[in-house]
Amino acid sequence: MGFPDRQTPGFKSPAGAKKQALKMEYYNNILCVEAGWLVDNGIMAIHQYKYLSKSKQINIVRRACKNTPALVAYDSIPRRFKPAIKEALGCDPAEAAKVSQLETRIEHDAEISKIYEEFTLPDGRRLPEKTRLEYYSNAIVLNGIEKLLSDKASYRKARSGRVSHNWDDISDGVQELDRTKYPHTLPANTRRLRDRFNRYIKEGPESLIHKNYMNKNSAKVDDEIKESYITELIAAPNNLDNEQIARLYNTIAGQLGWKMITGSAVAVWRDKLDLTTYAGRRGASAFSNKKAMQAKRKAPSAPMLYWTLDGWDAELLYQKSDNGTTTYHHRPTVVIVLDACLKYPIGFAVGTHETPELIQEALRNAAKHTVKLFGSMQRVHQLQSDRYAVKKMTPYYEALADKFTPAKARNAKSKIIEPYFGEINKKYCQVQANWSGFGITSNPEKQPNNEYLNKYKQFFPDFEGVCKQIEMIIERERAAKIERYMELWDNMDNKKKISMSLESYLLQFGETTGFKNLLQGSGLHPTIKGQKRTYDCFDISFRDHSATKWKVMYDPEDLTHVLAVNDDGSLQYILEEKYIQPMALADRKEGDSDQLQRIREYNRELESEVIERRTISGNTVRDHMHETGLIENETLKRLLLTDSHGQHKNQKSIARTGKMLPVVEIEATEIEDEEQSYFDRY
Repeated sequence: MGFPDRQTPGFKSPAGAKKQALKMEYYNNILCVEAGWLVDNGIMAIHQYKYLSKSKQINIVRRACKNTPALVAYDSIPRRFKPAIKEALGCDPAEAAKVSQLETRIEHDAEISKIYEEFTLPDGRRLPEKTRLEYYSNAIVLNGIEKLLSDKASYRKARSGRVSHNWDDISDGVQELDRTKYPHTLPANTRRLRDRFNRYIKEGPESLIHKNYMNKNSAKVDDEIKESYITELIAAPNNLDNEQIARLYNTIAGQLGWKMITGSAVAVWRDKLDLTTYAGRRGASAFSNKKAMQAKRKAPSAPMLYWTLDGWDAELLYQKSDNGTTTYHHRPTVVIVLDACLKYPIGFAVGTHETPELIQEALRNAAKHTVKLFGSMQRVHQLQSDRYAVKKMTPYYEALADKFTPAKARNAKSKIIEPYFGEINKKYCQVQANWSGFGITSNPEKQPNNEYLNKYKQFFPDFEGVCKQIEMIIERERAAKIERYMELWDNMDNKKKISMSLESYLLQFGETTGFKNLLQGSGLHPTIKGQKRTYDCFDISFRDHSATKWKVMYDPEDLTHVLAVNDDGSLQYILEEKYIQPMALADRKEGDSDQLQRIREYNRELESEVIERRTISGNTVRDHMHETGLIENETLKRLLLTDSHGQHKNQKSIARTGKMLPVVEIEATEIEDEEQSYFDRY
């Protein structure tokens, strides 16, 4: 249905036609209905309205203008339309006008809203949200009443009439307001409503705030001394309950003439003083974890940027026999090294309890796993752990990480690994028959059936069996994440990758025999795990230290290479296990010839090195003799020192005559024996 144009007498614009909430109101003391509402609700057709308006059969008491609808005097509307008006309103038009008359004057007020939102109670709290909405609704309704009264007063004064207010009608209008739109709590009683209005006009919006909010929570505890007693009693480490605190406080209050308090009053103060008393009741660690501010962190963007590690008492039971008695309550301890990128378990070790040695084993496993993943051993940029055995473990952490950052003492939330243990427990351990359950504080309904565990306990695995369970869990975790993990590694900037040498690895994580060994011609012969082994080094300088006693560092899981270190650590050599050659040619296999050739080439290089050193030293001595005149003193003759060609007489001739004897070239003969040494040739 279309709307009349703006020129239609007494009608409103389309924008005004959409305002349907008011319907009826008193205008200049005349009961009126909105013209647009009559048409929009089908009470009369648009052509009917135009005809009645043009023929003056309806009284247009207010013409439409911007944002103001046209009003038609209700009494002037023909009788045939009035039943439809009452049906559409759902009540008598005069009753609807009471609401409309007030509602048209209710307006939202940002300043009043700000007053209640920023109002601070004596204890530092703000008004509850629901209470703020209630007070705001009360305020804007009272403002609407003030505007209504003001409009009526102005109208009557203009006509030199007597100003009077019908508070019964105002009270009815207030109570008939839509409570979903205006959730006020103004009184229905006319006299009380008028008193509330008068106080509001005099004192302003704060007059609506209940006096309980304006005073302290408890008038009985009304100064700093009394509050301090309450604080200390609540913060006591033995965690007294509310009634106990009330009795103790009242004992003091009785002696000092203070008012007595109840347990319920203590409960109010307990909530109010929770932050102040928490550390006393729960301890510094709990305060740090529960009350202190925590930094929010995001996971590393790539592998090998951040590792964290911790020990975990796995929720898997195993049986143990000792002195003929078998017990079934034991749980293994697992130290896991976790790469925070994807929470990838890069290293682990299983033991009966957490020890520095178990942590070393987990770190060793992590370092060796990097070789398996990346082809060479890698160091992590940053490693974090708790402070268990931190002095002893720091050298190991620093060997594996560019930066070691121990977690703050008693700050469990700084480590992401503890929630990870919970994930592993739920994902893998809970489905095992030897699962021990969640923590002791968990819901008993979610714990395993003790009766079943007692029947099944004889089938619990032993320690080796539970270790295999842990290994299976770690392998499944790795398999689920390795593809994405390696993808991130491949996309990582090579400049951020830090390699780790085998020498550094063995120096920090290797075990030692407890004895020292001297180098022999056949190599170094340490006894490892009760077996004598032979190691050697293809670095020529290693044989310069034949008088050095070497400490041997080794990886018990890989004995192919060891590290030889002297007493002060100034000399370090990687040795490889001696390759065993067969005596009989018939026993030779692939690779034997290559290994033998390595030794021959090494010996040739060794001999060349010795020759070069002797040449340098011999020439140095001869030059010195010439410079000092020792040749003229027959020193050369006595010492029989040859030159670099193995000649002695030439040097004597030069010393005597200044001329060299003719050199006779000797044809070199090939030495058939490849094992003939330099010393045999000269």
